[in-house]
Amino acid sequence: MSSSTVNGNLPGGLARQSAPRLLKLDPTGTVFSEFTKLAIKHSAVNLGQGFPTLPVPEFIREAAGRTALDSGLVHQYTRSEGHPKLVQVLSKFYSEKIGRSIDPLTEIVTTVGATEAIYSTIQAFVDRDDEVIMMQPFYDSYPASVALAGGKPVVVSLRPPKGHGPAGGAKTSHDWKLDLDELRAAVTPKTKLIIVNNPHNPVGKVFTREELLGIAAIAEEFDLLVMADEVYETLVYSDSVSPFIKFASLPGMFERTITLGSVGKMFGVTGWKIGWVIAPAPIVRSVQMVHQFVPFSIATPLQEAVATALEQAIAGTFFEETRAAYEALRDRLFTMLSSVNLNPTLPHGGYFILADTSSVEDPAEVSEEQLSALKADVSERELNRKDGRRDFRICRHLTTEAGVTAIPPSAFYDDSAKGAEVEKKEVAGYLARFAFCKSADMIDRAGENLKHYFSEKKA
Repeated sequence: MSSSTVNGNLPGGLARQSAPRLLKLDPTGTVFSEFTKLAIKHSAVNLGQGFPTLPVPEFIREAAGRTALDSGLVHQYTRSEGHPKLVQVLSKFYSEKIGRSIDPLTEIVTTVGATEAIYSTIQAFVDRDDEVIMMQPFYDSYPASVALAGGKPVVVSLRPPKGHGPAGGAKTSHDWKLDLDELRAAVTPKTKLIIVNNPHNPVGKVFTREELLGIAAIAEEFDLLVMADEVYETLVYSDSVSPFIKFASLPGMFERTITLGSVGKMFGVTGWKIGWVIAPAPIVRSVQMVHQFVPFSIATPLQEAVATALEQAIAGTFFEETRAAYEALRDRLFTMLSSVNLNPTLPHGGYFILADTSSVEDPAEVSEEQLSALKADVSERELNRKDGRRDFRICRHLTTEAGVTAIPPSAFYDDSAKGAEVEKKEVAGYLARFAFCKSADMIDRAGENLKHYFSEKKA
């Protein structure tokens, strides 16, 4: 038996009979699990995980309520590929945006949120040793899904400009750039897929038409599929350098693009877990082959409710009002972080802000006497002492000592990638991701906690 086993089991408490591919995943679980648990323990204001705390609009709640009270077949299995009413509405919503008629019955499949859309898509197209190119920092479900399919994640980097500070003096998310030569060099005969997350999480970058066309040219040159994760498409702000452009709308790209969307981000109802895949019929059929054996179909009442609510949203001003509300919250958080010298980068899309934590004292560098005065318990202090990742230490420290939780972005970097260790240390190591999909009151309480923390440090 391997020396890495513990009491006959594998690291992380995994059963010794577990498939070896599980060892490619972090046995401690996701970064969100760790920091949500820590926030609850210390009653911190949680600006970490991206779930909205804003009131759900009445028309969305009413659609769900009416459906729940229906006594008919809406409570039974629906069509595996997607509830008929929902795929019809999605077809109407996206046909104009993509610039072609979307067949609701053959070019759409609904999924258990965008996460299942990612998983089922990768399972459908990635085989053992196939390579998938993704941009770091990335949504952590991407490499996990690739690993579970037996594939290999290959990362290229979005980088801030070189200059003073970890974000290189980046003022906005537009300042983070993708090197197209690096992307082209990452392609090998084993490459199957490129993942494009736009607007980007966690940077908040909205890719310009020129940038997207550059990626498209590489996909076409090497005959690659593109998985376009566009869950934040309705949250692009008035000061964005570029409007949002759907990848599938680019010339010749519909045929090779797998578009992902989610009502969780669109309506601020992450607990509903309704997502979708839009692609040419043969691609959707391949995804459906996996999907039918994962959930088979997804919650019929919620699909019905989403269809009803989306019809109303399209007819009204919901999207414009929501963008304006989120932009105001973004500006509120940006101003607050600036006021405590956590220099933020202004995002043009999504609902996260990256902030520079250079001004926060690293708990690994304080004296034993100072450590003993911290609110963190002995086990938490020991964990921080052993952890070589500065951003993890800082985000734990802000949670326990300042009462504000953020997410360390090095969790969204690949250790095995060339140069990743340097970027994790010198860029991600000095940043923290804060969510502004929260009530104004939560953002204000976080601001008060941070101001109190920094004023005490100065005293």
